[in-house]
Amino acid sequence: MAEVKLKDIADRIGVSTVTVSNALSGKKGVSAGLRENIENVAEELGYDISRYHRTLQGARIGVISTEKRYMEIGNSFYWSLYQQVVNAATERQSVTMLEPVEESRQESGQPPRILKAKAVDGLIVIGWMFAPYIQYLVKEAGVPVVLLDFRVRESSCDTVISCNYTGIYKMTRYLTDRGHRRLAFVGSVLANENIMDRYYGYRKALIEAGIEERRDWILEDRDLLTGEMQFSLPDELPTAFVCNCDLAARDVYAALDERGFRVPDDASIVGYDDYLPDSSVADLLTTYHVDTRRMAEMAVGRLLGKIHGEETQYGIHYIDGPVIERSSVRDLRIKTGNGRK
Repeated sequence: MAEVKLKDIADRIGVSTVTVSNALSGKKGVSAGLRENIENVAEELGYDISRYHRTLQGARIGVISTEKRYMEIGNSFYWSLYQQVVNAATERQSVTMLEPVEESRQESGQPPRILKAKAVDGLIVIGWMFAPYIQYLVKEAGVPVVLLDFRVRESSCDTVISCNYTGIYKMTRYLTDRGHRRLAFVGSVLANENIMDRYYGYRKALIEAGIEERRDWILEDRDLLTGEMQFSLPDELPTAFVCNCDLAARDVYAALDERGFRVPDDASIVGYDDYLPDSSVADLLTTYHVDTRRMAEMAVGRLLGKIHGEETQYGIHYIDGPVIERSSVRDLRIKTGNGRK
């Protein structure tokens, strides 16, 4: 049975969801007769008024992700993003509960344990999960769902993601504006939609600069089955590597160093995320800053709006960020003392 929402009560009576919210919360401005009518209809439809009273003081937010490797404490972009969700929830008088959901459970359609226990009022899904499982959750969870840092086409829920396409477009333009015309893209394009969107941003920047794409410079950065990071330098070195994430940029640094090449003298590197803990590369890498704080605030805000019945529409919400300039890019427009560009 589908979850009864404030909108259902409002539609039955012919008032706004704000009026229903005010009536159930005991706020002024609603007549005694209308308040009683709203409470009666809420009870008739099976709406849990006690749960609504709880959410007025905040909410219980479930956060799920694919397996533990996505949430490696202190060494994962998604762990950092989860911490921002915790902060955003706390500021809204809400609590979070984290549960990794193994791929085998997704494939068999098993709901998260926190859902089965009715321990949460809404779900934030971080990272990536199988599309059929997301569609199952949206339809059957009985609570609102928000996707964070990935999207599933034709899913009837809110999605909050960074500007993958625009972000890598910015990074590629950053290089072409500095004279680079031999650029490689580092990222397994078929791994997920985020990387694919970033690849298309790279392509757009090449087209605008009149640069022909080289297929031998579209370089894999991970195993498609295991997700383990892996990278090998191409036979012919480009002047710059456009990396789909900072972890890939770290691996490019290591591969170049192993072969005796210097960054940025022999090759430039740009990344995406601005998150690279416990790595000396972090202080050197020019990259695109993913604003995880704003992403988390948007995700929590959209979810609470759905829980309270204040939000009825859903859509994709893009969060942009700036280019962070460090020392990993050489400006080829500037000649060195020996006349070399």
